[in-house]
Amino acid sequence: MALTVQYPSTTPYINEQPFWLNFYVAPYSLKNVERTRTSIIQRRFGHIILPLPRDVGYSMTHEFGETARTPIVASMAVNSSVANNGGYRNKDQIIDREDFAASAFIGEYNSATTTFRRFSNITELTMVTEARKRYSFEYLLVPKNPVESVAINQLVGTFRRSSYPTVAGGLPERTYPQNLWTLTVSKNTGFSTFSNDLTRDWLGEPLPCVLRTVTVKKNDKADPVVRVLPDGYSNLTLLGLVFEEFETGSYNGTEVKSKSEISADSFGNTPVT
Repeated sequence: MALTVQYPSTTPYINEQPFWLNFYVAPYSLKNVERTRTSIIQRRFGHIILPLPRDVGYSMTHEFGETARTPIVASMAVNSSVANNGGYRNKDQIIDREDFAASAFIGEYNSATTTFRRFSNITELTMVTEARKRYSFEYLLVPKNPVESVAINQLVGTFRRSSYPTVAGGLPERTYPQNLWTLTVSKNTGFSTFSNDLTRDWLGEPLPCVLRTVTVKKNDKADPVVRVLPDGYSNLTLLGLVFEEFETGSYNGTEVKSKSEISADSFGNTPVT
């Protein structure tokens, strides 16, 4: 049964939150249909609900290169290089296929290719890989009652433990790969006029993620006295989280989807015969 932890968890503090940030975590899978956002939510073993942070956003950087050596255009790399340098028949360039075929001087060919590389000027940047969005969240968790104190301890522990791989059953020296996360934004039931596409509006369609960083600090560093509650927990907890998308994605005309989601849409889980 999936563990669900929410903070704040009592009224009137729940009613004060217009938006909630949902963290769903599920085991890693090799199957394309189980690496989708929908499947992660369905297969989840943990669900953490926190208010949408005040400072929310994301960063993304696409990578580009100048050598046109991607799988899509690898077969055109040589021709594009030659075209951008005037073609094979350009006499300002030593390389000529007929001359090379008739030439018996290997040194002349080496000199020609060196000259060709030296003055090659690829004019287009080529996408090497799509961006992986990175999300950073910071929370100051201050329990108002014993129930919230326990909830904070549970959710901090869930983030920490779920960032690790899981030991494979019967193989203590082996571990499964990292867990997969899905992030969604939802509205409080008391607010019915907001957009229904809050996740895209606030987080820009987060694809399945991995949890890269968990930072936990107890108490106020400016306070020389360690403050504890009657149950022994800290009176405040600073929680920092950094998520990064597990796979790159592509735009299909309506939304951005991960590689596994595109594969699942196209092929599903049909075995190859």
